[in-house]
Amino acid sequence: MTPLGKATPIIALLFTALAGCALQPAPNTDALRGEQLSTLTREQAWRAASPQGEVADDWLKQFHDATLEALVAEAVAHNRDLQLAAARVDEARAQMIVNGGELYPAVGLRGLGGNSETQVLSLAANWELDVWGRVRAQSRAAESQYAASEADLLWAREVVVATTARAWFALQQYRQLLEQQQTLVDTQQRLLGITRQRIRTGIAPATEEQENQIALRQRQDELRQLQLAERQAAQTLEILLGRYPAGELAAAGALPALPPPPPAGLPAELLERRPDLIAAERRVAAAFDLKQSAQAARLPRISIGAAITWVDSDLFLLNSAESPVKGLTGSFLAPLFTGGQLQGQVDFYDAKQKQAAIAYGTQALAALKDVEGSLLAEAAYRDRAKLLDARFTEQQTLLRREEVRVKVGSRDPRSVLNRQQSLTATRMEQLQLQTAQLNQRVTLLLALGGSWTATGATSQ
Repeated sequence: MTPLGKATPIIALLFTALAGCALQPAPNTDALRGEQLSTLTREQAWRAASPQGEVADDWLKQFHDATLEALVAEAVAHNRDLQLAAARVDEARAQMIVNGGELYPAVGLRGLGGNSETQVLSLAANWELDVWGRVRAQSRAAESQYAASEADLLWAREVVVATTARAWFALQQYRQLLEQQQTLVDTQQRLLGITRQRIRTGIAPATEEQENQIALRQRQDELRQLQLAERQAAQTLEILLGRYPAGELAAAGALPALPPPPPAGLPAELLERRPDLIAAERRVAAAFDLKQSAQAARLPRISIGAAITWVDSDLFLLNSAESPVKGLTGSFLAPLFTGGQLQGQVDFYDAKQKQAAIAYGTQALAALKDVEGSLLAEAAYRDRAKLLDARFTEQQTLLRREEVRVKVGSRDPRSVLNRQQSLTATRMEQLQLQTAQLNQRVTLLLALGGSWTATGATSQ
């Protein structure tokens, strides 16, 4: 019987032992929720008022802004933060392949030749039988890290999309605010002209000109500040798009209308939907498996090896030997004393697992707060919008009445200009609130974890 045939029962026994040592499953979302968020039940609803229904994807199209969609596509394709996140995914994928390769036999070919009279060629294989799951746990940890990096990339993409949308809304807002501020400057200049005419006719004292001149300079200063803010907003958006920050990107068109409030789902569903929370959960799983690997490292390592060697020699004794030569070996290494190193590794990864679980709980609470806070802010903004709209309507009525009084000669023309300034100032408040509402809506949609695309595609 060949050496390989003699060893067959031993190999079968080792494979039986290998099959019997299954790894423990890592904590899933429900287990982590019970451990870190014990007061959150699966049926619990949001405390703040929210529409019922499942969270929908493709949220970017809700704004019906083709320019915004084009800018987002450019940002996703060229944003440097996303390129960095994608490189981290490649790194994790490579590490997963490295760790997974240890599950298979290592095969090598070795040759010995040169000027000697003997030429040797050997094909050898060595395989550590992962009886206790050390290698499998490492491989599974690498898979979890890879899944975490993929989820990080998804979340980074959602954040870039949301940030691009907010930057575009800011640029649109500043363009419209500049138009309104220019109206205030023009109105103030007309008031200054009327004041000078009144002074020349002796109706008003000279000090009124100085007062109006001061007001005009203030309006002009506010205009310059808005011009600077617009350039800076353009630079911010250009950086997101991967462009040179020249501040030359211009906004066109009005701010989009605020879409209807989106369904918010349930808080417990958020844990299974948001990519950043999925990544945190996968890191808990990775730490759990690395701890299992460290525990298995304290047990003996069992390996088998096989080799086939061909010998070509001018020596008589070697020529008479059987060629090729086949052999099969088995070995084990049991750690007896390591100075506490192996137990220290177990304690190290145990602490890592605890940290990952606590970080998951902290991140989950922050995510829940994001949604609750956004829902509250939405309601507050809606109430303020109603008050501003009512004030704007009342000021329009007062302006029309004032224009009638001036026409019939019962009022000074300056009263109309002052009313126009008040109306313009309120319109500017409405624009700022509209932008705040759009930004808050984006914040809510991001917090809910829905994808900006229809299918949640991950390609750049």
